[in-house]
Amino acid sequence: MRIAIVGATGSIGGKIFEHVLRRNDVDSVVVITRKPLSITAESVHVVIVPDFGDLNSVSEQTWALVRDADALIWAMGTYNLDENANFTYPLDFQRHLALQQDNSQALKNKKSKFRFILLGGAFTETDQSRWLYFLPDQRRMKGLLQTRTLEYAESQDWAAHVVKPRGVLIGNNTFATKVVETMFLSNLAIRGDELGAFVADLAVNGSERNVIENLEMVKTGKRLLAAGA
Repeated sequence: MRIAIVGATGSIGGKIFEHVLRRNDVDSVVVITRKPLSITAESVHVVIVPDFGDLNSVSEQTWALVRDADALIWAMGTYNLDENANFTYPLDFQRHLALQQDNSQALKNKKSKFRFILLGGAFTETDQSRWLYFLPDQRRMKGLLQTRTLEYAESQDWAAHVVKPRGVLIGNNTFATKVVETMFLSNLAIRGDELGAFVADLAVNGSERNVIENLEMVKTGKRLLAAGA
């Protein structure tokens, strides 16, 4: 199985990438990045996309690796009002990928649907008319991305999943992490390894849910980690 990931160099994307690599049922990982990376694992292919705003210049060789993936995880984004990173780039990438997949005989022969997984946020707002107390523009923008992503997946007969973690605790077993978990409990926070294990499993096995909230990810992530994922 081949999994592609955008955003593997970030703190959250890096955790997801780490857990994708751990899976025995994933034999190929395509890391799509803007800068070269030093990764020696034989199963990892690093492809460079210098400008996500100019996907027409991406080489045929690069698209050949990406378009045959069984799933793609989009974990790139910012916390500010960067419309390109948080809206335009992921939607444009989906459109270009769909065009490339039309030329992929490998995907046509597969029985399972291609999966597109979007790393969203807990407070994104899909209702564009709703009045919001904090970060209204950022939340509406990412909420609109969620809506458009699910709509586009349906038009392409893809399986799309939007995961909405709350506070992601990268430190795992540090004292600070344990304090935050005690204060906010599992409905407001998730450990990086729990999120990574969950998203990696989602890329492989899918889910009946299109939008997945924090608590479900925590419970499933803990179970997967206990099982050695």
